Parts: sequence; C-alpha cells; structure tokens
Amino acid sequence: MKKRSLKIPFGSLDGRLVAPENVARGRDCNCLCPNCDWPLIANQGGQTRPYFSHDRGPECVGGFETAVHKMAKQIILDHLTVVLPAHSVEITVPVTSEDDVLTGSVLYPERLVQLVSAVSEKQAEEPGRWIPDVPATLKNNAKLYIEIKVTHGVEQPKAEALDNLMEIDLGDWEIDALADTEVLERAVLRMAARCWYRCSLYSNLKKVRQKQAELEAKVSEVLDRRRRREDKERDAAREHQRQREAARANYQQDLKKLIELNTVAGQEAREKLLAANSSKLLLDIPQRFPREFANGSWPKYLSVRVAGDWLFNIDRRVWQTYIYERAIADVPKGHQVSVKPLTDSIVRRFGVVDWAKRLSDLKLETLFATSNRKTPVTEKNVWFLTSEENALIRTPSSVVRSYLDALVAFGLLKRASPHTYQVEI
Repeated sequence: MKKRSLKIPFGSLDGRLVAPENVARGRDCNCLCPNCDWPLIANQGGQTRPYFSHDRGPECVGGFETAVHKMAKQIILDHLTVVLPAHSVEITVPVTSEDDVLTGSVLYPERLVQLVSAVSEKQAEEPGRWIPDVPATLKNNAKLYIEIKVTHGVEQPKAEALDNLMEIDLGDWEIDALADTEVLERAVLRMAARCWYRCSLYSNLKKVRQKQAELEAKVSEVLDRRRRREDKERDAAREHQRQREAARANYQQDLKKLIELNTVAGQEAREKLLAANSSKLLLDIPQRFPREFANGSWPKYLSVRVAGDWLFNIDRRVWQTYIYERAIADVPKGHQVSVKPLTDSIVRRFGVVDWAKRLSDLKLETLFATSNRKTPVTEKNVWFLTSEENALIRTPSSVVRSYLDALVAFGLLKRASPHTYQVEI
C-alpha cells in the first residue's frame, strides 16, 4: 500500500463488510468501524469516491487497513475460490551420502482452486495455537492456510510452524484500488502477488513421484560412470608412473649424486676437493691482484657462496676471480656484461661436472620447450623429477647470474636487463 488513509473504505453492518455506496447515506447507514466499532457515517458525495468516516469521533488510524484486511477475507469466504501461488518441488536423491546427491525439481504454476470450506481466523490444527487469517480445506481434504498482507507480513515463527501457508500481498496496491470492491476482489482472488511459506500439497503428486523415480534410476548410472572414470584415471596414473620411472632410469645415478652432494658432508667434501685441485691457481691470484688483496685477506666479492657454486670443475674463488677480471677489473665503467657469453667462456675454460651437466642440459631442454624455444619466460620443472630434485638442479648460467647479482649488492655492477649487467666502478 503506497500510503496510509484515514478514509474507511468498508463498514461493518450486521457482521459483514459493506461498501459505502451500497448503504444509506450518512448516519442512516448503521455501520460500525471494522477496527474500533465506532459508529460510521457513509459519505456519498459526487466529487470523490464514497467512503466511511467516524461519526463525531476521533479518526481511526488503523481503520483503512483493518477494513481492507477483513474485506479480503470476506471475499475468499464468499467465493470459496483462490489462485494458489506457483510452487517448485525440490527433489534430492542421495548417491553415496547426504553430501553426494542428485537434484531435480518439478514446477507447478499458479492455479485456481475451489475451497470445500473456509472460515475466518480459526485456530490451526498444527501445534502452537496459531490463528491464520483464513483456514480452508481443499477438495482432497488437505488443509490450506491463507494470510492477507496489507502492511504487515507473516511473522517468522508462524511461517515456520504452519504447513501449506500462503500469503496474498496487497501492500503494493494503490489506496483507491483497494477501496474499490471489484478491484479488491480481483486482487485477492487472482491478481495480487502471492507466495508460499511452506507447502507440501504437491509433494506426493504423480509428477513428483515420477521425477523422484527418474533420479533414483540415475543413481546406478552415475555410480557406473564414476567407476569407469576412476578406472580410467587409475590406468592413466599407472601409465604416468611407468613413464616417469622409465624416464628417471636414465638419470637415477646422477640424481643420487645430486642429493648426496647437497648434504653438509657432500658440500664439505666437494669444497676440499676443488680447493686441492685449484691450489696453484689460488696461490697465484693474490699476486695478480695486489690492490684487491692489499689488506692481506681474500676479498668477499671474490669468494661468494651461491647455490651450485660447486658446478664448475674449479674452486669458486677461481671462477669468480675470472669473472671479476674479464667483466669488471679490465673494462671501463658502463661496460655491458652479458650472462651467456660469460657463462660459455667459464664452461670452456673450467668445465662442468659431467653428471651435473647432464641434469643441467635436461633442465634447459625443459626451459626452452618447443613452444617457447627462443626465450624462457617462466622456469618450468622437469616433469618426471620431484620438486626437491628440480630445485637442486642448477644450470651454469643460473650460477653465474647468482654471482653477478651478488656483485650488484657489492656495488660493482648494476642490472641493466634480465640478461645483462653494467659495470659501476
């Protein structure tokens, strides 16, 4: 209802609601206010729609709403017919558990029904002493409870307690429309919005049973389809594992060495071996770089621990000094240092551990896949290796790049691009 009105559209006469145009004018109407039982005057002027008002008494704020509400109930009782709201019956059939279900629905549209009987505001049979606006009985002896909404809808406890409870909503209709008996009749019986709060009228009808049977028949089909899919997934997993093991077989010994070398004991043994094999070169370096060794100790930037620094067949201090000499010490400030040519030069000069090179080449093949053979955008893992193994595999260029990044931190270089650096001293 768009706004409240103090005009009373219907009066009570001998227990029934009547329109002002259908009774005597003025006080002779003998009508009472449906809300407060105060005597009414029937106003039948020609300029406005006829209406009731209190006879020399205070106007009744709830008179309009109560009059419309009671007239709506009277219309249903007089006609014993009403349009039921549309209703969708939701059907659930478990497959393996309550959380694993098949669902379906059957939609019943709005339909006009005849009422065998109907009364006004009689206590419902359901527990709770609830009193619906219009309790009614359908032809199949089912109970139907009708609520009329003018301004206030059904409260939640009542809505939850009563089965087959529908509401007819007159709240959005204009005041003048609701004051017209014929318009109100059409609204109540057919045209006004209506809804179900609870409804079991359709739960056991033929279409619902058929839909239930259809879903139940699909359960075995769904289970069979799942079993076939699971069998297929297991077969695929077994084949994947077979291929993985076959692919790993060619690198099994190399991977074993990789894991052993990355232990504390393995790292220490590798460092001692490389230091021993590089002893003459390590003695020669301080003599070739007297300025860098002026304080008598090995410069930190010429002995940087980086992941995979054991990869080359020489002590890390030797290959790092080699980089310093070629890329920094003997070049002017601003000179560009490229990772690949520098890496290639180190590999040619010092070599790489054979088994580590095989793993490195394998990693590079993955990085430069066929679909992205020019430049690897993101690092990829070798599919048949574990995440730990993939993380331990280092390529010569990644070791060199890690060292150049360390020189950036020392202020000797500045990164110019993903693959080049610029001398800063």
